[in-house]
Amino acid sequence: MSTIFDPNQLISSISIAEQLPLVGIELIKQFTHCSLTAYKNPDYDQDAQSGNGNSGSPEYLAGWASSHQKGGRVFVAGDQITQTQANELLQLQLQNSTLPILNKLPGWDSLNEHQRGALISFAHSLDNDSSVLSPRSLLGRALKDRRWYQIPAIIRGYYGPNATAHIAERRHEEADLFLLEMRPEQYTVMNRSRLLELTDPALRGQDINRLQKALGNQGYEIDVDGIFGPLTQWAVEKYQTSVGLPSNGVADQKTQRILYARALYLSEPYLMGSDVRETQSLLGRIGYSVDVDGVFNLRTWQAVVAFQRYFSLPEDGIIQGKTLTKLLHLPVLETVS
Repeated sequence: MSTIFDPNQLISSISIAEQLPLVGIELIKQFTHCSLTAYKNPDYDQDAQSGNGNSGSPEYLAGWASSHQKGGRVFVAGDQITQTQANELLQLQLQNSTLPILNKLPGWDSLNEHQRGALISFAHSLDNDSSVLSPRSLLGRALKDRRWYQIPAIIRGYYGPNATAHIAERRHEEADLFLLEMRPEQYTVMNRSRLLELTDPALRGQDINRLQKALGNQGYEIDVDGIFGPLTQWAVEKYQTSVGLPSNGVADQKTQRILYARALYLSEPYLMGSDVRETQSLLGRIGYSVDVDGVFNLRTWQAVVAFQRYFSLPEDGIIQGKTLTKLLHLPVLETVS
């Protein structure tokens, strides 16, 4: 799902002096698998074969690729944690391992929320490689000299030894985030969430409260009480039908992704962000000629209208509802003329 990030929100478990940039945490979540059951670290066997043995990568990981539980015990096969615990472990990992390295970079304290978020995601994906993140590195020297225009290029250019499309996309997101002004409506991130459905006892929580508010904004009259009851299930079913998703009353990741996405349209000034870039990338993959630059300009709007016309959708040029559902869930190889 997508939700617009509020940069003023605080993480209560972390002191203000060491506050983690939430945009960075959400960007990490966008590109990192979260497992609530401990799994074998794919790098462990490679280290063992190379002679590193237990001195190399940890054998089991859980949550957002954490190797240790909150008490310090390493994960073993079969260990299970909650989503809240997974999020807490990620925060602790960043606070204890990543922030101390980044705090040594020149001018770290003077960077804004977006800039810190970009660098904390960058550092996390590099396993806090001090050679890349040192004050004497290319990045460190650019920060020291305040050559801000060079930093996105440095981030985009560092793929590490295993360059993949996944890593390349993450680098572009980090570079774009570093350049953003402090305007939260310009940046939309993927926020992984638990499955929300009718259970006995009923699910409760802030995520359900947020779900109910979003459904209320769509016109469904339900109580915003943070409890997933029958009326909330009904509203989810109706919403799923309205946007072209299977109507099962379960607010899974696909449903939340559509529900929380901001509407993208032609405006003055142009809308910008990772969600615009994602839209442009998806349109490009199926044959539309658009620049993948994260700016919703006239050319992007024209491509959206052509896409809607091809699939007999309302030709309003807005990415939301059925248009977003169709765009996100087209077969990979489908092309249009």
